[in-house]
Amino acid sequence: DMPGFKKEEIHIDVDGDRLTISAQHKEETEEEKGRYVRRERRTGSLTRSFDISAVDAGSISAGYANGVLELNLPKAAKKPEAQRIEIK
Repeated sequence: DMPGFKKEEIHIDVDGDRLTISAQHKEETEEEKGRYVRRERRTGSLTRSFDISAVDAGSISAGYANGVLELNLPKAAKKPEAQRIEIK
């Protein structure tokens, strides 16, 4: 869940076996009433990293709607099973 963020403020990066989600939000409002000015500033940021060593990084997809970021992380093809090597 990422309420309050716009799609353009969210970045998803893959670096090797690490997926990083980061977002930065800045909002400023100003309201003038008579002799005074009311200014509000709201900022927020987040960063989260995940190990994706068992994921096919080329097939990752993402969607964002109604404050919910959804990632589709398909599993990578099976790695070969462990085997014993005979010494000659």
